[in-house]
Amino acid sequence: MAKILDMKEMRQQLTAKRGFEEWTRRFAQTFDENTRLMDLDDATLAKLIQPGEESSMAIYEFIMGVKGLGTGTRFHFLENLDKMAIMDITLFFLDQLRFEAMRRLGWVEGTPNSSVPMVDLVAQFADRFSADKHRTPTLSSSHPRYKEYLQTFEGDRPSFIRRLIPEMLEIYKENPEEA
Repeated sequence: MAKILDMKEMRQQLTAKRGFEEWTRRFAQTFDENTRLMDLDDATLAKLIQPGEESSMAIYEFIMGVKGLGTGTRFHFLENLDKMAIMDITLFFLDQLRFEAMRRLGWVEGTPNSSVPMVDLVAQFADRFSADKHRTPTLSSSHPRYKEYLQTFEGDRPSFIRRLIPEMLEIYKENPEEA
């Protein structure tokens, strides 16, 4: 039994190594199979949440590495089904990164995926996390727009949270260390 656990742990370590290989060079941070969203330093998180080719490529690198599909630069050469699967995970993962950024600002509560190892978010997406792809955290009662949030129809609250993303991005863009 211990041998099986060791094999599983070793496989997890290898998966993390593949996923984080480029990130180790790209960011001034170390990563392993237990690295969670909440473990990312502010500078790394600030780079990953911004729109654009650089952040997209970094996320593709991580997801494709975890999935064993090669480097991020190979994304455009994947078969359509693989591309769609990577895009689905990418959108989910980017949401989780942005919700973590909002959590750090004290804007939202209830971000359970912040404490899940990032490798697991990707590797177990289809089995465990795909149901979470449309879920959003709740707005913190300390947020200035909390009353407006409470008056919003419950079904529209996820959209309310997502409309805060541009403001959050500006804060991280201007002062990633202070966010």
